[in-house]
Amino acid sequence: MSVGDLVMFVDEGRYAKYFWGQMGTVENYTHQGRDGNAHCRVKWLQPIPYHGRITSVSDFRADCFKVLD
Repeated sequence: MSVGDLVMFVDEGRYAKYFWGQMGTVENYTHQGRDGNAHCRVKWLQPIPYHGRITSVSDFRADCFKVLD
């Protein structure tokens, strides 16, 4: 995964009801965060309703995403 990649949210955890299947582009990628996992910032292709607000950018562990061709 690298900056500019098109990704899809595929994690089935607690955020799936908001983000499952949503696509975005990677704006920032960190190989190893404080928790030891890779992380990325994604700009969503379309804003997503989340807890009564609309978000256009999110930060998650990189393993929550699948890189698309």
